[in-house]
Amino acid sequence: MINDLYENDLGLMVGTFFSELLGYDVEVWYEKDIPQKYVEKNIEYLNNLDHEFLISICAALRRYYEAYKNMYPDLCDFVEGDVLEDYENDPLSIFKYIKIGVYTVNKCSAVNENVPVINLCGACQWSGDKGVTIVAKDNQLLYVGTWRDLNIWDSKIDAMFNYATSEKI
Repeated sequence: MINDLYENDLGLMVGTFFSELLGYDVEVWYEKDIPQKYVEKNIEYLNNLDHEFLISICAALRRYYEAYKNMYPDLCDFVEGDVLEDYENDPLSIFKYIKIGVYTVNKCSAVNENVPVINLCGACQWSGDKGVTIVAKDNQLLYVGTWRDLNIWDSKIDAMFNYATSEKI
């Protein structure tokens, strides 16, 4: 499942896997003392997301796009095509405008080994160098917004500019 696995200069394990959801290879990073079985279990989780949960991710990405377009309309003029043109009929169409580069798997306690997690970072056409991060735990979306280096197990997830929920701050 994980291809071309090696230890990088920082002591992290790095490899690639094919994301069935995204339709391309994504790099995976994790500490070398994290069991590969745990990492692969989370990759399987990503590749087999519940449809309703996947739609909630798309809705959060839409909120992120709309907020960014509202704040920086000139920057969004450089997006190729209309991000929301096909959204109503196919919410997954919003994934055409993002490119996930890294799936980070953080170390968890033994109690949480069966809790599926997503920690994806990459680029998105509407936010330029701000990128995108999608963080979820056990089918609960925790963060969607600009790129952040978050550890799902020990970071307090900031609510500011977090589009994971539709609640206004």
